[in-house]
Amino acid sequence: MQVKEFAIFLFRLSIKRRCLYSAFIVLLLFVFCIGVVHAQQPHTVTGKITDAQTGEAIPYATIFVKLKNGTIRATASDFDGLYHLAIPHDIANDSIYTAYVSYLPGKKLLPKPPKTIVDFQLAVNGRILNGVTITPKTYVNPAWEIMEKLVKNKPVNDQKYLKSYQYQSYNRIEISVTNISEKMKKNKVIKQVLPLMENLQKIAGEEGTPILPIFMSETVSDYKYTTSPERKTEHVLRTKVSGVGIEDETLISQLVGSTFLQYNFYNNFLKLANKDFISPTSDNWKTHYNYELIDSYDKINGRECYKIEFKPKRSHDLAFDGVMWITRDSYALYQIDCKVSQDANLNFLNKIRIQQAMVQAPGTSAWLPGQTRIVVNVGTTQKKLSGFIAKFYLSNKNIEVNKDYPVADFNESLVMSKDVNKKDDQYWVKNRADSLTAADKAVYKMIDTVKNLPLVKTYADIAGMLINGYYKVGKVSFGPYPYTYSYNDLEGNVLRIGATTNTRFSDKLILSGFLSYGFRDERFKYNAAVDYIFSRKPWVQAGVSYQHDIGQTGYQFENFINRANNVFYAAIRNGKVIRRGPFTQNISQAYIQTDLTPTIRGKLTLSHRTFDPLFNFHYHDQADQRVYNRYEVSEIGTELQWTPGRRLLESSKINKRLIIGNGNSNPILTFRYYRGIKAVYGDFNYNKFYFNISQRPRLGIFGIGDYSLTAGYIPSALPYPLLENHRYSFNTMRFMEFTSDKFVSLNYTQHMEGLITNSIPLLKSLNMRTVAVLNVLQGSLSNKNNEAFQRGRSNLNRSLNNTPYVEVGYGVENIFKIIRIDFLHRLTQREHLNEPGDEPSNFAIRTTLQFRL
Repeated sequence: MQVKEFAIFLFRLSIKRRCLYSAFIVLLLFVFCIGVVHAQQPHTVTGKITDAQTGEAIPYATIFVKLKNGTIRATASDFDGLYHLAIPHDIANDSIYTAYVSYLPGKKLLPKPPKTIVDFQLAVNGRILNGVTITPKTYVNPAWEIMEKLVKNKPVNDQKYLKSYQYQSYNRIEISVTNISEKMKKNKVIKQVLPLMENLQKIAGEEGTPILPIFMSETVSDYKYTTSPERKTEHVLRTKVSGVGIEDETLISQLVGSTFLQYNFYNNFLKLANKDFISPTSDNWKTHYNYELIDSYDKINGRECYKIEFKPKRSHDLAFDGVMWITRDSYALYQIDCKVSQDANLNFLNKIRIQQAMVQAPGTSAWLPGQTRIVVNVGTTQKKLSGFIAKFYLSNKNIEVNKDYPVADFNESLVMSKDVNKKDDQYWVKNRADSLTAADKAVYKMIDTVKNLPLVKTYADIAGMLINGYYKVGKVSFGPYPYTYSYNDLEGNVLRIGATTNTRFSDKLILSGFLSYGFRDERFKYNAAVDYIFSRKPWVQAGVSYQHDIGQTGYQFENFINRANNVFYAAIRNGKVIRRGPFTQNISQAYIQTDLTPTIRGKLTLSHRTFDPLFNFHYHDQADQRVYNRYEVSEIGTELQWTPGRRLLESSKINKRLIIGNGNSNPILTFRYYRGIKAVYGDFNYNKFYFNISQRPRLGIFGIGDYSLTAGYIPSALPYPLLENHRYSFNTMRFMEFTSDKFVSLNYTQHMEGLITNSIPLLKSLNMRTVAVLNVLQGSLSNKNNEAFQRGRSNLNRSLNNTPYVEVGYGVENIFKIIRIDFLHRLTQREHLNEPGDEPSNFAIRTTLQFRL
């Protein structure tokens, strides 16, 4: 008979015999027995371990209770930070504990049944000190042998050695505002969101930091990859997006696919924030990292693993510190939890953390990422200002490997399903890799509330203006704002207003123009254009325009380096314009451009231009025996551009061709041909040929290169403003100092990141970085064009005379995070005199503003 049943039997018996004293004793015995029974029966406690600041899950944390015999009963959280712990009867106290490397330990009271949930929000331990270990020379680190075997087994464990693979991916992205201080809450502007603060605390947890969600997305897609030749494609099946300032869900759907969240730690370098981070499993692991074997028999999901901690040898290097688990049987990377060192030479990114759990591909020895979580904390230049936290979660399933796929499957790198934005809550319940927590569900509701606040909408419009250069007012967008004001020695103060219609007016027809006025020359300048988008896939666009404005001979033709750079073209409208050969121009133009393939764009242009110089100019045409003080040209221009690895984005809300990505830093190749036609209101017949290749090669620990190689050939006799005037890309060269009709030029910049400065204490503490510059020009000017200068203007020889022009530079960037200073030296052509007979300045200092992470 059970204790409970026996006590009830005695109680009833006492009542029947009318022995109240005995009944009372039996009742006390019953209560005591019930308490003993409950005390002896174990119960299970569940919960979630998260980061108190970011809300991210903390996997592999230890959760335990202390037992009376001095031991512990423990379990570990899974990849999502969830845990289950059976509490035995012989616990030493009524507390439950948790611990994880780099976090302060947690402690809470055990709940009394029927309550079973205990969540922990752990704070980062900011007082961890790097210890100094002194070992004898004969000491052999036991972690080294394991790392050597891991690298040795890459060919059988790394996914890139598979013939092909495919899987279905689910990813979730959440962006929130953080660092909401009490002082900020009192701000009049912030008061509109104060009613949400109570909900923020609930989302963060009782020990967490309040955050304000502003964006959340979920995506399900199919991903395919083949190794040889390398091809990949992603088919986005469904996307759910909610965010502040989001107008085009289709565009966002193309940016939040799984392609951007694929990280392979077996590679020597991982690309994060457009920088190369050294992988802790790189082939040269011993050069960059220190390792410590923590456990030789750590069991994760029933699999025995080596547990190894790692840290970069130089804390400012772009590297990781963290923990990884390596399988004992195959020396494969099983799980990893790492973060970028707090001292790493990065701007604005206060924290980057990556957690990844691998799964073995069916029927092979290779491992692929099963789950990946990335947390990025974006800070500001001032601690008092708010920052952002971006959290990414990726889960892959239905993995298939070593299959053959038709080439046609890879015609497009990204394919959008027809019902990609269809609203269907049941679809997400069925296809989510994990169920949304109560906090996750509240995020969607909060975002919908926040984005509809009038003040937030205004802020979103201002942010859009800073990014796009235009401020939207109804059907018209005003800008670009960098051109609004300028000052130069020819026009004086210049005010300009520009505008263009947006998709609220039409998603095909675009009307645009500008009007400016110079207060010194007292002249208006203006432009009007009509463009029409015939197709968005493939992109086909045509347009006509007319412009009356000031041009500069030194900056007359489009440069390959500064394509569509509004900041650059606005900047050259300032300063000493008179020395750059200014002229008044009227330009009539018609064009059509189309995507011939996903990576090849073609463009055809018809134009007529006038050249009315505002400086002393005349040209003797030897063939026609005619002197020109001004001229007109009619021109046909063609351009072909190949951008391998890039893809076109589809958007019905933006009337602009959008491309993203450049593969693995693939080169961009551009060819241009211009034909001048004298018979159609032109003064000259001519041909011009140009070819350019530009690229940003990634050079690992040596940083990122950036080069532009250009060749040009003009076989025709022309006035020098129609030839190539090279000042565009050479800083120590005077304006219009050298002219060529045949040339090859190289402009190269090496961003060395912290390769040198990370070893210099003062520069390291300031996060400065070094750059190196090399500009080389080899050009010539034919006699027929060089003699024209002598006959028509002066005895000045503008030819390089087969002596290359070389300038080199060195500099420091990341000064106050946004300033770069270059020191440039002219190595050749150092005695080339100008018209007054002055020697050139062979040294220049260039200061620029730039934004680099």
